Amino acid sequence: MDSPRYPGPVVCAWCAAEMRRGNLSSPLSHGICLACLAGAAGQAVEDLSGVDADLLDALPFGAIQLTGDGVITGYSRGESALSGLAAKQVIGKHFFRDVAPCASVKEFAGKFAELRAGGEGGRAKLRFVFKYARGAKLVEIAMVHDAGTDVTTLLVKAALTEPKL
Repeated sequence: MDSPRYPGPVVCAWCAAEMRRGNLSSPLSHGICLACLAGAAGQAVEDLSGVDADLLDALPFGAIQLTGDGVITGYSRGESALSGLAAKQVIGKHFFRDVAPCASVKEFAGKFAELRAGGEGGRAKLRFVFKYARGAKLVEIAMVHDAGTDVTTLLVKAALTEPKL
């Protein structure tokens, strides 16, 4: 089934570069451009809210899926490599309280709340220092909320520079 045509831009969830125009149900796509995706998975982020663990694992970066309450429903192999935590350790746990309490700050949790508050899908991008068990790591995050499923997907990749602590 084709998506309704929309004349607005299709932009990359990571870099916000315009990818193409049309064939959308909303003015912004949360897909990932080929430059950012580097040839892997080719999945639009809007469609990630209902995918299985194998597809999340195929992404070339970390992916965490959260319910509106912040409970983890998906956790990719890429995120396990960054955090040192296996999916089975975190699925069903509260992200902000049990897994990443360092993210309970306004800079991170505030953006999560803002995305959900509008009742529409949306995205935010931020750089954040995660305090993993193996040490602090500066990451870039694309936070994408799918209002239809009320799932927020966090796409996480290591930043090119190290954090200043």
